Amino acid sequence: MYLGTFSKTLAPGLRLGWIVCPEVLMDRFVKAKQGADLHTGTFAQHVINDICQRGFLRAHVDRLRVVYKERRDTMLDALAEFWPAGCSWTRPLGGLFLWARVPEKINTTDFLQERALKKKVAYVPGVNFYPNADGGFDAMRLNLSYSPPELIVEGIQRLGQALKEELR
Repeated sequence: MYLGTFSKTLAPGLRLGWIVCPEVLMDRFVKAKQGADLHTGTFAQHVINDICQRGFLRAHVDRLRVVYKERRDTMLDALAEFWPAGCSWTRPLGGLFLWARVPEKINTTDFLQERALKKKVAYVPGVNFYPNADGGFDAMRLNLSYSPPELIVEGIQRLGQALKEELR
């Protein structure tokens, strides 16, 4: 079974997804969807179908890959330059986010409120990604999709400065 969405690759507001699965499961998914909201807007379905049929989506995704790779690489370089020792982060092969860890003595939920937002920088605390709020206290998800490279550097630098202040 494979699920996908156009909201991250085409337009967040369209909220149209797709599924590839065995036919026996498809009937169940269709019924569940009907019970939830009847169906996705017909206009959005037609627009996305037209975009896919004409080949525009492939070219758009190719452009996004270049943009997001530059932003990812910019964030990775800034993390290496501005963050203190004891921090670590992923090097994603795709996607819109990096996962970062800070020294365990920093609770990233408290740190967000007490330090990061005061420096006008934000992230999603790692604890929000644990179903029972039983982990991720020293982690954060950093978004690289929205800001241009120069703002990514500035944000990572501000966050690094706040981390260094917290660790003193």
